[in-house]
Order: sequence, then C-alpha cells, then structure tokens
Amino acid sequence: MSKVLFITEKVSFISEGIINHLKAQNFEVLTVKPDVTAISNFLKEDKGNEEEAIDPEVAALLTQESEDGEGGGGAAAGEGEKKDIPRIFILYLQGEDNLMIDVLGYIKDLVEDRGIRFFVIGTQEEIDTIIGKKADYVAQIYTRPVDLSELIKRLQKEGEAVDKLKEFKSILIVDDDATALRSMKNLLATHYKILVANSGMNAITILAKNKVDLILLDFEMPIVNGPKVLEMIRSDPNTANIPVMFLTAKGDKRSIMEVLRFKPEKYLLKTMLPKDIIDSIDEFFKTRR
Repeated sequence: MSKVLFITEKVSFISEGIINHLKAQNFEVLTVKPDVTAISNFLKEDKGNEEEAIDPEVAALLTQESEDGEGGGGAAAGEGEKKDIPRIFILYLQGEDNLMIDVLGYIKDLVEDRGIRFFVIGTQEEIDTIIGKKADYVAQIYTRPVDLSELIKRLQKEGEAVDKLKEFKSILIVDDDATALRSMKNLLATHYKILVANSGMNAITILAKNKVDLILLDFEMPIVNGPKVLEMIRSDPNTANIPVMFLTAKGDKRSIMEVLRFKPEKYLLKTMLPKDIIDSIDEFFKTRR
C-alpha cells in the first residue's frame, strides 16, 4: 500500500472526496497542514540519527527509508520496525499563498535530496500565484476540477516505482565532502537504495539501525578516517560481514597500495567516469548472487 501525504490547510468537501477516492484505490492517505514542522514529523524515521551535529548541506540526506520487515534485518537488538515514510506528496491549494514560501522551499529540497514525488492541485489562479511558471520540482500539476481517473493512474505508477525501490540493494555512502556525497548519491539513487553519512561516527550510528548490502567509504576523512571506520565495522559482529569499498581521490601507485593494505572488497577512484562507477558496483553485486 502506497502512502500519500495530503497537504491542505483544511479538509473541504472537495478535498475530502479526493482523499476518500484515493483510499478506495488502496492508498494510505495522511493529512497535514502546510507547515514545515508538521511535514517534517512524518519524515522522521529514527531520531537516533540526529544525535550528532552534521553539515547542514547533507542533513536532509542522512535518514533514508530502512528495509521493510520484522526487526529491520540488521538493526540493533530491541529495535522495532522502521517507519515507512510517505514518498508521494499532494499539495491541495486553497489560496493560502502567504503560508507557502517556506513550505515550498522545504518540499523542493525533499524532492532533490530524498526523491519525494510532489503533486499540486489548485485553481489556475492559485497555481499561477503560488507555484509560478518554473517549478521543475513539481511532478504534475492538476487544475480543479480534477480528473480523478487521471490522477489515480499517475499515482499508481508512482506507487509501483516506490515499491520497486524497496527491492533494490542498499548502499551506505560515507564521505565528509558534501559535494562528493551528494554527487555519488544522485548517481546511484536510480539503481540502488541509498543511505548517506558525512562522518565515520555518523556511519556507525546509521549502521546500528539499518541493514545495508554495501558500504562506499571515503579513505581520507578528518578525525576518524576510512581505515579506522573499517576497523570499527569489522570489529562488530553485526556489521563485520558487510562488504566495504574504499573511495579515493588519489590514483598513484603508492596511494593505491596504501588503500589495498586494509583489504577492502575493492576501491573506486573518485575521478572515474560515472558509467564506470555504476558498472563496477553492478558487477560486484552480480558476482555475489
């Protein structure tokens, strides 16, 4: 069952009809006011990831959907099933343009950083005034009165895409460079389920609560470097068998020999072509089937 976050200032007769129609088509619909704090509460899967201060540029990336199922797979003992957050947002406009600046900015970041699919319903005047002409982060705009059959058909496709994502292999990317972290996430997000951490200690915290199939670990990080993080991973029985690939920006022989000394599954140069990085990871998973 796909979850839909229905954002509206108040539930009217028309919006309630849309919500009920979605529920009849097997969507789980959660309603919330157009408020950043209220919306963010639906996206907090685990507050444990917020214990350590992180770079604001990657803060929105650190909590990703965990594996479905009892106990969370590789989660720490006593952990319950992780919250399955909504991946489809619908904003139902009712003329409240003075409330929307912060909300739209927040949702735009979610679309870019977390793959949220964002839909808007409103009159043409509301859409022109509140959303504007250039809104690339909006997946689809529907003017009222809404063609419900068209809306349902589109949302069902989106739901199928979300369900397919849950079947993907899960990769944790660890890098203190926010730009490199974001680039690698964007590169791999269409092929794999991605979690990210911008420090070694963030990575250890995330691994205590999430099951992953592969770790891409920056070799050179401040405070706790890649080799030290690898040592911590291998010393914990719950994570010892997770394969680790080092990410390195240095391709000279001496640097590569230093990387290989710690016996990772393999290493990836950050200067590799995007296609070569994807091919290398794809090939790794194929050999492990």
